[in-house]
Amino acid sequence: MKLRVSKSIVSQKMKSAQPYTFVLCLLTSIVGAVPLAAQERDFPFEKDIVAYENKSSETSLPENCTMFVGSSTWRLWGDQLEKDFAEFRAVNRGFGGSTLPDVLHVMHRIITPHKPACIVFFCGGNDIARGAGGEETFENFKKFLTRLRTESPQTQEVFFVSVTVAPSREKVCEQTLKYNALVRELAQMTEGLYYIDTFATLVGEDGKAEDKYFQEDRLHLNRAGQKQWIPIITKALRTQEK
Repeated sequence: MKLRVSKSIVSQKMKSAQPYTFVLCLLTSIVGAVPLAAQERDFPFEKDIVAYENKSSETSLPENCTMFVGSSTWRLWGDQLEKDFAEFRAVNRGFGGSTLPDVLHVMHRIITPHKPACIVFFCGGNDIARGAGGEETFENFKKFLTRLRTESPQTQEVFFVSVTVAPSREKVCEQTLKYNALVRELAQMTEGLYYIDTFATLVGEDGKAEDKYFQEDRLHLNRAGQKQWIPIITKALRTQEK
């Protein structure tokens, strides 16, 4: 199944964006390559992106791979992530403490050229922690889906992993839950978009995330936390493979 939003939710955004795309291309040609190169040098995670580009050029990515896209939850999982999800030809492309604008900035370099069969997406928590609201973060996620449809139509499925309400981020719980709820609602009416709810796997009887599943920073998953996620993500991917 191809990624498609019912009632043309994403398609409408694509149509309305066409005139702006033309203007953007025109401005880019006027400005020239030097400022763009400077932008890349100023990008805070440029070293991570170059490392992924080099890795992809040295070793071909598996055909019809499942690409894990997002922030440091994937990055810190490292090569072990690709082993944990080996049956799905997993490729880890998590970087830095990235936000959705960061992912949008580099997706043409490390994601869409490789035409992954599906994407497991975890990003947005850093956006909210830095002051973005749940609705703003959601709008950026829809921009990601729109560009993915345009630049990598072969990518038929996106699995959104719910953003964790980590112990260190309880102050932004409301906006995090709002973001998750908006994506869940979108997934219910979008063919090829699936919402994976991991919240219940990390909380105790009081409904709050338990420290035992997190590193000392009380933000990133430790191995115990990762093991809570593995069967849930695996089940979701297997279900859609059938």
